[in-house]
Amino acid sequence: MRPSWPASAITTPCPHLQHAARLAPDDAAIQDNLGLALLRLGQPAAAEIHFEQATRHDPQRVSAWVNGSQAARQAGHPARAEHCARQALALAPHSPEAHLNLGNALADQSHWDEAERQYHTATLCAAPGWIEPALNLGNLFDRQSRFADAAACLDTLSHNPTADWRVFSALGRARSMLGDTAAARDAYARALALNPRAAAAYSGYLYHLMHDPGASAETIFAEHCRFGDALDASLRAPAPRHTHNRDPERPLRIGFVSGDLRQHAVAHFMEPMFEALGQRGLNLVAYSNLAREDGMSARLRGLIPTWHRVAALSDTELAAQIRADRIDILVDLSGHTADNRLPVFALRPAPVQVTWLGYSGTTGLRSIDYRFVYTLTAPPGRLDDQFTEKLVHLPYAMSFKTDPDAPDVGPLPALARGHLTFGSLNRPNKISAECIALWARVLKAVPNARLLVGAVSEAATAERLLAQFAAAGIGPERLDLRPRLPTRDYLALHNEIDLLLDTFPYAGGTTSNHALWMGVPTLTLVGRTLAQRLGAGIMGKVGLSDWVAESEDAFVAIAERAAAHPDELARLRQSLRERLMHSPNLSTARVADSVALAFRLMWRGWCAGQAPAPIILPRFDE
Repeated sequence: MRPSWPASAITTPCPHLQHAARLAPDDAAIQDNLGLALLRLGQPAAAEIHFEQATRHDPQRVSAWVNGSQAARQAGHPARAEHCARQALALAPHSPEAHLNLGNALADQSHWDEAERQYHTATLCAAPGWIEPALNLGNLFDRQSRFADAAACLDTLSHNPTADWRVFSALGRARSMLGDTAAARDAYARALALNPRAAAAYSGYLYHLMHDPGASAETIFAEHCRFGDALDASLRAPAPRHTHNRDPERPLRIGFVSGDLRQHAVAHFMEPMFEALGQRGLNLVAYSNLAREDGMSARLRGLIPTWHRVAALSDTELAAQIRADRIDILVDLSGHTADNRLPVFALRPAPVQVTWLGYSGTTGLRSIDYRFVYTLTAPPGRLDDQFTEKLVHLPYAMSFKTDPDAPDVGPLPALARGHLTFGSLNRPNKISAECIALWARVLKAVPNARLLVGAVSEAATAERLLAQFAAAGIGPERLDLRPRLPTRDYLALHNEIDLLLDTFPYAGGTTSNHALWMGVPTLTLVGRTLAQRLGAGIMGKVGLSDWVAESEDAFVAIAERAAAHPDELARLRQSLRERLMHSPNLSTARVADSVALAFRLMWRGWCAGQAPAPIILPRFDE
């Protein structure tokens, strides 16, 4: 695995082993040990070469096959990893490490059942206290969306005296996917107590802190700053000197770093944006932090001339790649979400660094200079004190590429049913207890209404929601819990919903955009943070600011008014897709013009030696 925190720059690694390998190139033990040293330094591709040499000179050397399997997997070669593990098992059938590596290689190829068997076998063969097989089994369940199984496995493992931070970090994710945000945050906090330098666990903790209704904007900001300060302190190295050509008007190379260049909300926004930015003379480079890419990745590859797969690279290696690519402006598209590479940004491989889109808060890193925001979501001066980055205010909303196979907008369900159906299609971990209490007030105010809640695929999640609604005075007969669905079925589900109730303090983003396309408005509660103002921006961009509540009382009143005027809601439903297509606040071309201008202003500032400052971009239609 990659180092949890960026290491200082590495010069020529293992000089004594390198020298020994030159003196005795046929010595399998030396090749094996050199490969292992390189592997532990986060250089799996280089390590693979030495393990191959070791097994060629001594095919009976079990450790070289075992280590070679691990290196091949980390280098992104699962079939090779499987071959090496099977060779090791042919020589040592009871090797727990070989069974573990075979399980990992099989899991990477989606051979789930056989991978699970290998993890169980590794546990049986291993000495007591070795946590790797059980930890990987929990992660395997997670990859299959078996989150209750993952949580049960990891919870049991967490009581093992040898459990380390990775167990609690994985448990945090499983709890999160079951919708138990408070338990997820507590698990990440335990991970950090065991390893304060675990960047992934820190990001998980901060992400779930953003979902805590009891956390003030000031507390959230302070915790993010604590992360950034700790990361900077861990480097203890001067900022690199960038030797880029300081011509302020030359063509720019823009790098994008993301773990979401796949079938994901970020890709739905960025697909039209990549195409438009490329048409504006920007040289785009992608750094895809995905172990496995998909069809959407392939589509995005067609829009970006240079595409690097970087999941196997250490932070220092990725920073070196970015410097070698001569990136002028480096853009983070993940923030503190899964598979981010924020530690790379702390190494400052590019002269100008920006965060955008993937996370509704600050990164906390002083090494990231700017953050793009939409003006209706974050009016100038309103949220600036919650970001270490300088805010760049876009006058237009991000375009959102809808599914081309989306169903037609159906009639308002209430007209046929005789009652309103509220809905929530956000992920369950956004549904806080405070959320449920407010929704219960709405259901009591509209006594014949029902509430449809989507994305409830786990029995444990359903039980938790039903219990919380019951405690708030709402019985199961008024609730309709639906599982997670394929995209087209999910979109069709909107034809059973009259209006959506937004979550807080983390409002919906992608879900609210999908809903507008399907004719369903979202009633949202505005708040102090960017995460709780997402709904205000989405509704505002199509002229529906009257669906933005400033208080809980106003939220209930707006819902009552909608229920009392179904004919108005029906007319609105049939107009929303048209509004999205023709809103003056929505234009891929104009957003791309704004972003390209912002990149140019950032670059001019750096060339002139100016410190980053907030940027308010003009509208091009005024």
